[in-house]
Amino acid sequence: MKKAYFLISHNEFARGLQKALEMIIGKQDNLYAYGLMPGSHPDEIIAEIEKQITDDIEAVILGDIAGGSVCNSALALTTRPNVVLITGTNLPLAMEIIVTQTTDKETIDTIISSVREGMKTLEIEPVTGDSGDDFF
Repeated sequence: MKKAYFLISHNEFARGLQKALEMIIGKQDNLYAYGLMPGSHPDEIIAEIEKQITDDIEAVILGDIAGGSVCNSALALTTRPNVVLITGTNLPLAMEIIVTQTTDKETIDTIISSVREGMKTLEIEPVTGDSGDDFF
């Protein structure tokens, strides 16, 4: 079965994510990006995606915001057994799914858990203790 991956978002986030992914992992012939631009309707994006999802394609849709208009419109596609919708997409999540070319929901749930563990605040710890006065 063929596989297709669709990035959907508000404005240019999906296209930027696609560019970042392809910078890191190379061009992906089965990766598509759609952004909802001001004045557009999310159903227009979903209609375009629906045209590309035939019965011989397993599709993963990676959306930006759960409850956002684009993902809400994409929910209609999840009635099909060959479509998985994911929200809260970020670069590590998209990269892992695209690199592994998975469409399996259980595998995707495992990837989501793994990516969550990689989300943390980072900081340089200041050097504490000795002020250097004892050097001489």
